[in-house]
This record gives sequence, structure tokens and C-alpha cells, in this order.
Amino acid sequence: MLPWPARSPDLSPIEHAWDIIGRQLHRQLQPALTVPALFNQVHQEWNSIPKTDIRHLYDTMHARLHACIQNSDYYTGY
Repeated sequence: MLPWPARSPDLSPIEHAWDIIGRQLHRQLQPALTVPALFNQVHQEWNSIPKTDIRHLYDTMHARLHACIQNSDYYTGY
């Protein structure tokens, strides 16, 4: 079993995916005014993330883990 630091968003691919979605939502000219509209925007942005970007998040997992261990659980830059 690998030692897994508590509260380590650097090691969570979904956190990075949410960051991508959040940045895309902020770029939209018209923000969602209702919950269903927001849901639709998030869904569209999720589907627009290139599969290569998602694959990269998983492919860099070993490097992220190593950087987190090297930095004693502090910010790694990922």
C-alpha cells in the first residue's frame, strides 16, 4: 500500500478535471442563471474535455505521487 497524504488534490485527477471545467465556465460570455442551465453548461464542458487531457492526468499520476512525497505533502506545482 502506498502512503497517501491527507487532503492532496495534486493526486486527484477529478480535481484537475473540475479545474478545467471551472476555467471553461468562467470564459463563457453568458453565465448560467438557473441550476438546470448550469448543469447543462457543466455537462457540455465535461464532454468537451479532450480524451488526451484526461489520459494525461492519469499518465502523470506516478510523477505527481513522487513530487508529493518529495515535497513532504506540500504544494507540488501540479
